[in-house]
Amino acid sequence: MLLRFSHIMVYSHRHQETVQWYCEKLGYEIDYNAPGEYASLHHKNLGRLAVHVANEGNRVTSPLPYLLCDDIHKTVEELRAKGIEVTNPEREGESPWFADFKDNVGNRWGFEEK
Repeated sequence: MLLRFSHIMVYSHRHQETVQWYCEKLGYEIDYNAPGEYASLHHKNLGRLAVHVANEGNRVTSPLPYLLCDDIHKTVEELRAKGIEVTNPEREGESPWFADFKDNVGNRWGFEEK
């Protein structure tokens, strides 16, 4: 079951510069940073932000909103039962399980397991 909003993921060809911009200009703080790959940021009022490197392997290059779910596999089944196209769940290293789906006009939404 989808529970609540989780975070926004943005993609950048200038990863470290983008992380620095969000910290200096908007007041985000770094939770985790692998320069040139991925960063997880937080803001006490604005919530979580993930910054990924944009490359040819990324499925999207525009901001991607993420929702939180309690059980990734059950949520995938529930969404597919409603006729929604959903990717297979996956993980990157020790990250939470995640997947994504498209709405009726092709906008992508991600979701991850709590």
